[in-house]
Amino acid sequence: MKDKLETLQLENQRLKNENNLLTNWMSLISHDTKQIFGNIKWIIEAYEDNMINKDDFFKLLPQIKKDAIKNFSTAQETGEWLKTQYGDFSPRQDVLNGFDLYEHIKKEHEIKLLNKDLSFEFSGDPDLFLITDRILLLFILTKIVDNAIKYSHKESKILFSISKNSTNYILSIIDYGIGIKENNLSSIYSFENSVYEGTSGEIGVGLSLKIVQSFVSLLHGNIELKSFEDQGTTVSIYLPQIYK
Repeated sequence: MKDKLETLQLENQRLKNENNLLTNWMSLISHDTKQIFGNIKWIIEAYEDNMINKDDFFKLLPQIKKDAIKNFSTAQETGEWLKTQYGDFSPRQDVLNGFDLYEHIKKEHEIKLLNKDLSFEFSGDPDLFLITDRILLLFILTKIVDNAIKYSHKESKILFSISKNSTNYILSIIDYGIGIKENNLSSIYSFENSVYEGTSGEIGVGLSLKIVQSFVSLLHGNIELKSFEDQGTTVSIYLPQIYK
């Protein structure tokens, strides 16, 4: 009887983990989809209300198309990834170079960085390799860098740092922006945390760090956030060293 109970408890936990994984991925896709449709809605309404003319309307379409293609690609990639992960979740063991990750993230955020005249700098060993799930890690880093850009002052910088200690790889995103008030730190991993306006008036649905935290745990890692108001924020991801 005891063995059966333990088996049921393990199965229940497995189902909970699987459900959390699917829920978090859907939340991630929903966030990006809302953003692209929100942009389309704004452009149409601005044109209808004569806030922009016909020429400006058509000038904005290439960027909307680019965002739509990116979101469509994300949805396709996520769907294919989920097919391979159905059942007991086990992270992929992709061999990744830290500097290549930095270059990928920098290219993905090129326009946002230019809009605020931000420098995106690399710190660490460019020849450092780590083994982890590429898709999960890129989503994690993308969302953290999105926040770093949003809350950074113009003409500031963001640092992408990678290193390792005796047991972990450490990836950190460091900004020198507005930081987080001490009384708000306790709610940053909550789905109910507040959405704040960026330093250039950026607005959006905002993706809770709760989802990022969940994805980090799926990689058997930990996330650490240090922030000081008016000084900036450092988000560090600790991932276990894996050897093939």
